[in-house]
Amino acid sequence: MDYGVSGDLIVTDGKTEVTRFKEVIEDDNIKRIAVNVSGGTDSPLVVYFMAKSISISRSYHKEIYPHFMLDRSKTISQTPSWVPKQMDIIRGLFPDVTIHDIMTQEFCNEGWDRKTFRIEKQGLWEKMMKNMIESIKPDIILAGGMTNLPTSLLKLYGHATDLQGNIINAGKQRSIDEIPQSKKDTNPWHKVNKKFVAHQYCKEGLMENLYPITESCLIESEEDLISQGLPPDAYPCKICHQCIEKYIAFGMYDKCVTK
Repeated sequence: MDYGVSGDLIVTDGKTEVTRFKEVIEDDNIKRIAVNVSGGTDSPLVVYFMAKSISISRSYHKEIYPHFMLDRSKTISQTPSWVPKQMDIIRGLFPDVTIHDIMTQEFCNEGWDRKTFRIEKQGLWEKMMKNMIESIKPDIILAGGMTNLPTSLLKLYGHATDLQGNIINAGKQRSIDEIPQSKKDTNPWHKVNKKFVAHQYCKEGLMENLYPITESCLIESEEDLISQGLPPDAYPCKICHQCIEKYIAFGMYDKCVTK
């Protein structure tokens, strides 16, 4: 049985159905589709399924505009070169679909401490999103946001917790009912987790071409690794939230590291 995109454009793993791509295809008012890409596994999969849905439905008047907010503070990252390669792979799979050149906007830590940078980063993101909207004029903006894996599973794999045993450094989590409709509209994966994404990578044959050039580790520099008690060349770190989720779902970390 095909548990990928079927003729009705629903993405499923046989249990949960994601209908957002179908909704975008069926909405005649949507022609310019911006997708915020990060370099991880989740957002390029949004571009992939959006392109596949356009191709299947022959909705060629709908075009995809990737948007990349590049954090130059993350000096150890390979996403500046990998994100364009991700888009090239998807273009090669769906040559009949228009995927525009990536709009890249850069930002970096201007000497702030970590707490200040987290606060300032939100303002920088808002400014860049405004710039993107003014430039691309999208009819819709999509992204790769999703839910965390179950807390019990994360703890089993050694995820950091506070003194009360609560998962930390994993972002704010809401139940499906608590997620605003605007967030649901933006994030096709809002009701699924990384295991769903891993299933789609395997099902769609993306483990050999797309997965190896995805990057999830949150560590920003060799100095960060050292501050965590790790060697300066221990990247991916294997201990941050994104590393743990990626390993649980895919059985490997960034760069296809398995141990």
